[in-house]
Amino acid sequence: MIKRIIFILLLSLPLLAYPQGKKDTTKNVKQDTSKMNTVQIDTSKIINQIDTSGKQTLRADSLIDASGKETVRFTNLNLFIYITISVAGFVFFFFLFVKTLFRTFHRTKSTRQSLLLSWNLFFIVSVIWVFIIWGVVAGLWTSAAFMTILIFLFIMSLIMSIIALKSK
Repeated sequence: MIKRIIFILLLSLPLLAYPQGKKDTTKNVKQDTSKMNTVQIDTSKIINQIDTSGKQTLRADSLIDASGKETVRFTNLNLFIYITISVAGFVFFFFLFVKTLFRTFHRTKSTRQSLLLSWNLFFIVSVIWVFIIWGVVAGLWTSAAFMTILIFLFIMSLIMSIIALKSK
């Protein structure tokens, strides 16, 4: 008989945990859904959205934005002046290096070597002159193509000068 009483008490234990006289308030209380399921959007919160309709131009860094660089604009007068200065420099260097130095080199060296040296010196100084006129004055020193060509011509002229010095 004691076994039956203990068995009944164990079965009635869950019924004693919930009082019968109180009203169940869990149905009327709103549950916070943000804690239950993180995937759902809580519509009770007010979210300030970013206004994307306003178009504001942001200035990028000049190293990043290559299209923002100023382009060199030449007028006909500027081109005529640069070409005239370049040709005048070439004529001056021709008379200075090829005509005058050839006589000086010819006294101490062979004809072929003195001619090569005079033309190579003319070429080296002419490349430097083109860099000064077209690169610095005309503003083409930022052009990668212009600088690549000038560096190539300068290296070639130095190699030719070394060959002229070594020849007999």
